[in-house]
Amino acid sequence: MANIGKPLADRVLLKLEDVSESKSSGGIILNTTTQTIQTAEVVEVSSGFIGGNGELIKLNVNKGDKVLINNGAGQKVKLEGTDYHLVRESEILMVI
Repeated sequence: MANIGKPLADRVLLKLEDVSESKSSGGIILNTTTQTIQTAEVVEVSSGFIGGNGELIKLNVNKGDKVLINNGAGQKVKLEGTDYHLVRESEILMVI
């Protein structure tokens, strides 16, 4: 992957996992994008942010981590033709 940049402050760049459609037994298409929680992979992490005491606070997530976020969290961005989500670390629900 080419260098796509580095998030600033407490932000994390995520790539959402693909969601798929499935059919119910009655033939109704069930779209999983209506789920409230999404799984994503951490693509890039900022170096941290400056806390109230002036010290650098590093983030708790690392490149390659799988995380859960609320559907619609963060800002959708398109970099080099690929869709990503830029979220604050506080918007990440958990590392899985």
